[in-house]
Amino acid sequence: MSIKRRFLILLGLLLGGFAASVAGIRWLERGQLESIRAESVVERGLVLDRWLAITTRKWDALVLEYAQGEELGRLLNGEAEETRTRLAASLSYFDATAAWVLHPDGSVWLAATAGGKGAPALPVPAADFTRAAAGAPTARFFARDESGLLEIGTGPVRRGGEPPRGWLLVARRWDETRLRTLGGLAEGTMTLQETGVAAPGLPPGRVALTRPLNDLAGRPLRVLRAEFAVPELPAPFASLDSGLWIFLAFGLLVVGALALGLQLWVLRPLELVSSSLGRNDPAALSPLRADQGELGRVAQLVESSFEQRDSLQREIAERARVEQSLRQSEETLRRTLEERARLGRNLHDGVIQALYAAGMGLAGIRVLLRPEQEEAVARLEQTRAVLNESVTDLRNFIAGLEPEAAREQTFTHAVTALLDYMQSIRPVSAVLTIDEGLAARLTLVQRAHALQFAREAVSNALRHGEATEVRVSLQSDGDSAIFAIEDNGRGFDPAQRGGNGGRGLDNLAGRARELGAQFQVRSEPGGGTHVTLILNPPKSLS
Repeated sequence: MSIKRRFLILLGLLLGGFAASVAGIRWLERGQLESIRAESVVERGLVLDRWLAITTRKWDALVLEYAQGEELGRLLNGEAEETRTRLAASLSYFDATAAWVLHPDGSVWLAATAGGKGAPALPVPAADFTRAAAGAPTARFFARDESGLLEIGTGPVRRGGEPPRGWLLVARRWDETRLRTLGGLAEGTMTLQETGVAAPGLPPGRVALTRPLNDLAGRPLRVLRAEFAVPELPAPFASLDSGLWIFLAFGLLVVGALALGLQLWVLRPLELVSSSLGRNDPAALSPLRADQGELGRVAQLVESSFEQRDSLQREIAERARVEQSLRQSEETLRRTLEERARLGRNLHDGVIQALYAAGMGLAGIRVLLRPEQEEAVARLEQTRAVLNESVTDLRNFIAGLEPEAAREQTFTHAVTALLDYMQSIRPVSAVLTIDEGLAARLTLVQRAHALQFAREAVSNALRHGEATEVRVSLQSDGDSAIFAIEDNGRGFDPAQRGGNGGRGLDNLAGRARELGAQFQVRSEPGGGTHVTLILNPPKSLS
């Protein structure tokens, strides 16, 4: 995905974020209004319950007080008619329509109506009431008669702490007047509904609360429905106030400024850099050369990378040329080694066999000489010894012509084969310590010269030093490879070595010069000899 597309996505996300912020603010406002509305509904319910409790509590207290007062005391003294008259006159005080006094067995003792007209029928079965009254000495319930809904308050008729001698039931009617009065107190509209009937719908800004009106058995007889006005919830995005408009305009201004800044200061310079890299032309970066900011430094780095790339390409071409030259040198060396191996085989099959034949011929001549010809025998033996020494030297020379039998043979195997061959000529204890990873880094030329170096050094140790132990090692020392041969032979004084006609040390020093390596020798009479070849192997081989 391109950077430009990423920035466009970022700007889109910012715009979406501002839109979401505006929507969130509106939803928060709506949530606050919903909370206020819910609190208003709860408060309305509390007010309704409070007024219901106040009106019923006062009425229950009046009924109980009258049931145990002086008026009904006259009834207990046998003054029934006077008590009925007084009770009928008192119903207006209770805002009631009828009253009954029952015997403990539930039979009607007396009944009265407001105005004293007739004897009203008891709206509930007397037996049901006496059973209910036995569990609750004072109770209030709702009942129905032909005229509508009645609220009935009860109280026991007695004197002092004696058992109830009857029951007073006072009924008041729940009509439109009472509903309007209660609605005025609770600041709502009160209606009565039948139970199980669906309530009508509400207009916006109105809420309904219901309270059950239970009968003597505790079952809902009617439902009191109270409707109240509450704050109306606006639509989520019906309108935006000035504060939100300012916030939205500021957000759009910020996003627009950000888009312009990104285009001028980021996207355009990046397009120039991309164009320069795509066309492989640093000239496209010229507008950024005067920029002192980060992108100006990026342009400078890109120009520097072009220069480094050109330099690297030249270096790669040079290394390819050197590598090709090395491959040609190795091929020349390989052909030279093959030619030397072929020469060694010819010497082995031709010259050595002829020398063996000459030695065997001399041995045959020796048996033909007379015993008194001792001088001739001695000279024959001397000649045969020279021939045998020549055979040994030729074998050593042939071994030198074949430093490694195959390219796949490791340096460790080549040195091991060399030591095995030397041990076949003269018994010697050999200890080999080769870092195979370091040996693998040596070039073919370095391995060939190192092997010849080892052959010359070990041969000198056996022939001249008469050594019985030889140690050969290849170890790393930083970037250098230390190839060392150490023996326990007779040793010598290196300062006086050039006068005896030997060329061993000169040969070793010459090989070191051919390799560009360092040659070191440490020896003293009776103290053995330690020769070292310090090579510089390449860090990697192709």
